[in-house]
Amino acid sequence: MSIRTDLATESDALCSDSLPNGVTREVTQQDGVCVTRIHITNQEGAKAIGRPCGNYITLETERLLSPQNLSQESKRLKEELSHLIPENGSVLVIGLGNEEITPDAIGPLAADEILATRHFKGELADSLGLSSLRPVSVLAPGVLGQTGLEVSEVIVALKEKINPDAVIAIDALAARSINRLGNTIQICDTGISPGSGVQNHRNELSFRTIGVPVIAIGIPTVIDMSTLLEDFCNGAIVPPDRAMMVTPRDIDRVAAKSARLIATGLNLALQPKLSAEDLIALTE
Repeated sequence: MSIRTDLATESDALCSDSLPNGVTREVTQQDGVCVTRIHITNQEGAKAIGRPCGNYITLETERLLSPQNLSQESKRLKEELSHLIPENGSVLVIGLGNEEITPDAIGPLAADEILATRHFKGELADSLGLSSLRPVSVLAPGVLGQTGLEVSEVIVALKEKINPDAVIAIDALAARSINRLGNTIQICDTGISPGSGVQNHRNELSFRTIGVPVIAIGIPTVIDMSTLLEDFCNGAIVPPDRAMMVTPRDIDRVAAKSARLIATGLNLALQPKLSAEDLIALTE
């Protein structure tokens, strides 16, 4: 049976002691957070892991979404993002997903809290003391069923108009382990296939399709039923007409707090000259 997961760290090839050729892994622990950095350098490693060549970073902790740790974890997320985001230039942030379906709403919810600054120019920016901010544009394009448009079509057209130096895509993911729901962040510089977390794959967003670096950020909110049964029921078969996704019962809280965490960390990474207090004042 095929095991579904969007997390590189859950690949079967990484569960053994010996790593495939072309794959390196570094695991560190700090203040209760496990950080795993996976680097895939060639096609042999990409085939073994089932992911494109590039960098994959996961942060895991049982208290990821704890209100008391939002400031600490968002700063940690900022540090990891800062290694992947271009130091200068404009950025387009895309909140992927369907806000009307709670497990798929992290992208649009996070987009609502991203500080958009591209329109701060000239005397207006100077008068507000915001002339040093990086130009950031934000869009939650919805899904194909709502708009009749592929997200990739929207982004390609928008890219031609505003010419960003990088695209950052935020989306909900699928995990293999129930313990990773709401407790894991994955960041990668290889792009993303919108809707993959809920088995609704659309055209990928990547350097190959967009023409600029695409950084993806996601938190798992669902597990495929077949994958769950593989772990708990020795691989019981789910009939195709009964296929479904499983999500936590407190998914409203998970989605809202996940979006807030991602948005806060991303705002800090995009605007390093502003403090967390400054960003809160500008986004609320």
